[in-house]
Amino acid sequence: MVENDETKSFIMVLFATIAFISTYYIMMPVIPKYMLNMGFDNLTIGTTMGLFSVSSMIARPVGGVWINTYNSKKVMLASIVIFFLTPFLIKMPYTLIGLALTLLVYGFTVGTFTVASANFTAEIASSENLVKFMGFNSISVIIAKGLSPAIGIKLIDNYNFNIAVYATVGAAVIALILILCISDIKSDAKADVDSNFIKVLLHPSVYLPTIVLFCGMVTFGAISAMLPVFADAKGITGTEYFFVINTAVVVITRLVIGRWSNRYLEQLIAFALVVLTASFVLMSFVDSFDKLIIVAVIYGVGFALLFPLMTSLLVLTIQGVSRSMALGVFTAAFDLGVAAGVTLGGFSKYIDFERLYLFLAILPFIGFCLYQYIYRPFIREIR
Repeated sequence: MVENDETKSFIMVLFATIAFISTYYIMMPVIPKYMLNMGFDNLTIGTTMGLFSVSSMIARPVGGVWINTYNSKKVMLASIVIFFLTPFLIKMPYTLIGLALTLLVYGFTVGTFTVASANFTAEIASSENLVKFMGFNSISVIIAKGLSPAIGIKLIDNYNFNIAVYATVGAAVIALILILCISDIKSDAKADVDSNFIKVLLHPSVYLPTIVLFCGMVTFGAISAMLPVFADAKGITGTEYFFVINTAVVVITRLVIGRWSNRYLEQLIAFALVVLTASFVLMSFVDSFDKLIIVAVIYGVGFALLFPLMTSLLVLTIQGVSRSMALGVFTAAFDLGVAAGVTLGGFSKYIDFERLYLFLAILPFIGFCLYQYIYRPFIREIR
């Protein structure tokens, strides 16, 4: 019975995560198109859209603090309630201010909800299901990110901007109902766990995996976010298939690898970092659509493994500090890594992509060395 309740709660949180994360990603391609039609220039559009990443990065540690004070379910509910400000903000008379505030709210609520969803998953999972559950939690986010933009494009092309906004409200209502239906759970927090934010941030159990994740997630920003610019420079068309194939590979990899995740957790993380390093090297040789698809497959495998398995390892080995706050700090490295990858990819203005990607391959390789020769020995020591 306990196992059935655990699975039921997990499935409900899984679908709530897909629904709520979709609220932003439906609008991700819609808002730039809307702003373009309103007469805003590319720089203004890019700067405004960038507010989401900044807000999300800040929100993740805040979400960890909130979870530590209240609980995961309440933070998920609070995130959804705050989201309902967006339909009003986005329609403010001063369009740019309203859009900027909307992106800030999107980033904040998605950031806090993501941390709370991951922490709730860790709390309800038994030791034998932890890695599997965390993997599926990451897949739910990937599904939302992969499919929702296509929904947003269809809505604004076939209907209008307002319909897209209403769709996000509908998705949030679904998430709200699902979260309200799950049962509260008792936190396993211990009295001797340190919840001081600075001490959590500087604890080796937190900053070591955070730096490793940052080094790996640089690849997402430099490859996925910079793909349109890269494809234009190389004269490659059909790049939308990169995202479709990449998303499919990520989901399939997580499903296939699930049975080995517990047994070979540490080895698979090392493999993921090697694959992400190789993806940068291979990108330097891409000059055709066929080669780009090969990289999409290889990169998808590395991306599918690194984030969920690193999250699981953090949850399994965290000692002496608040897990929810540790997850908040750790997951912020995802946004920071993506932002850094986009920024570094911008140097393609001065350095050709061949040399740039070879140079950037140093970062995931540094992550591999840090993981293999510092973090893993640290884990063995504390065990």
